[in-house]
Amino acid sequence: MLKIFDKMRSFYKLKFSYQQDSKNIEKLTRWSVLLIIILDIFVYSSIQMGINFQTSTINNPNTKFTYQCRNLVKNSSNIKDYNWHGYRATNNSSYRNTDHIYRNGTTVASKNVIRDIRQKELDSRCAHIKEQSTLIANTQELKNIKTSIKSLGKQNSKHLKSLKYIQNNYNTVLFEKIANQDESKSILEMNLESKNIKVKYDNLQNKIAHTRKSIESLKKQFSTHKLVVNLYEYIKTNKTKIQSDYKKENSRYFLKKAGIIVLFLLPIVLLFYWQMNVQNTKRHYTKYIIFKNIFTISMIFLIINTIRIIYNFIPHTFIEKVLMFFYNIQIPFIAYYLLLTLGIVVFSFIILKLQNFNKNKKKTTITFIESYRFSKCDKCGVKVDYLQMNYCPNCSNTLKIPCPKCGVPTIKNLDHCFNCSEKIDE
Repeated sequence: MLKIFDKMRSFYKLKFSYQQDSKNIEKLTRWSVLLIIILDIFVYSSIQMGINFQTSTINNPNTKFTYQCRNLVKNSSNIKDYNWHGYRATNNSSYRNTDHIYRNGTTVASKNVIRDIRQKELDSRCAHIKEQSTLIANTQELKNIKTSIKSLGKQNSKHLKSLKYIQNNYNTVLFEKIANQDESKSILEMNLESKNIKVKYDNLQNKIAHTRKSIESLKKQFSTHKLVVNLYEYIKTNKTKIQSDYKKENSRYFLKKAGIIVLFLLPIVLLFYWQMNVQNTKRHYTKYIIFKNIFTISMIFLIINTIRIIYNFIPHTFIEKVLMFFYNIQIPFIAYYLLLTLGIVVFSFIILKLQNFNKNKKKTTITFIESYRFSKCDKCGVKVDYLQMNYCPNCSNTLKIPCPKCGVPTIKNLDHCFNCSEKIDE
């Protein structure tokens, strides 16, 4: 683990740091920094839109087997329910619920491309179910049945309300009779009096029973209609196969999606990395910074996607099995203790390594006079000979520069030339 960490550190130092003396680096202006930040945002947005478009065109199981299709397969009894929400749809709004799928399209053309792909992806069995559901919703005979049921339902509600009124005011009728109150001064509605209250009550009960019987008869007509029965039988016949196919598609979807994202990002990452190294070699600091920034942005997407793949196929499965093991032996809390301990150990190791790296870095950072006194490179700390060497053989740090007066190479960071004592002003 330590060797891997050291290799990563040396790789970063050699590949991701500017290989030139910091004193010779051209400083970026504030406007340049601002424009680089804007460029980073632009690159981030462009890559995000590219990923969204690429992943929108793959065969998504939730598009191939829509929610409506899966819901009907799972609850096939909904087909016989006249009031099922799927029967409220019409041909004009058949794709209204899928509009959210295309929100990531950047242009009208891209939205249309994705829409066409989505419609072609729809499973033939789900397409048949959708087509038949729409046909049932728009068949005039079945529409009339639903309208009649709705009308009878309203009548039944009125009858129930009247029946409730009679039940609540029965004692008031008796009180008015005992008091010999004039009928014209009665406070009751529906012309209720002791002579007719029983008849009205029985009448309402008969009407309610008749209405309910009519509604049940209409419901039965709807559920036994040829179109409804055919669709119900079709779903029952294909239920098991549709569910197994959806499960199979769902298990492969993540891998396909991750693969497409990696294939989309890899050329971009390699191109930016190559250009960053080219500009570093040519000592073009500004161009190097530009490509390093956009390379970092593209790497963010690649790293996140890689972590998702690793988590999905290694720790996720492993942790799930461990948890299930402890659940089966009825001590699941131990699994969470182990998970917590593992997280603390991993993060503590990384933090301690970073602290040690920072501590060692501070130790090697000594003044030039101390470096010269002990014949060490002031940049990397390697043993050097300031009189015989012009550059550090380890980090290519400049040790000597020509004197502006006599031209003899002299120690770079000393104030005066050791040959003619001329003031060295860098």
